[in-house]
Amino acid sequence: MSAGLKLLLEISLAFFAIGICIVFIRAIRGPRFTDRIMAINMIGTMTTAVICILSIYLNEVWLIDVALVYTLLSFLAVVIICHVVTLHHNGRMLFLSKKEKEEKEE
Repeated sequence: MSAGLKLLLEISLAFFAIGICIVFIRAIRGPRFTDRIMAINMIGTMTTAVICILSIYLNEVWLIDVALVYTLLSFLAVVIICHVVTLHHNGRMLFLSKKEKEEKEE
């Protein structure tokens, strides 16, 4: 591998590391839950890119398989989180509508 390609891969790894840190701050600060879900999804995507870059940098083909498995698990985690949030939101809406009906009856 040429020195120029190594330098390019190292710079791209540094940019992805900085990007992951920035997105992690967004995941913590919010302000909405959708921002947090998008940040988690972005972290998963950037991590997959980092694993692929490391595969080229280290000349290890098996890391591509790890990246594929990580991508599938990250996608599944985001889908499950969205489903749980949707169920929680729907349950809360049902609770509020029942509460409003009880207040009107009194």
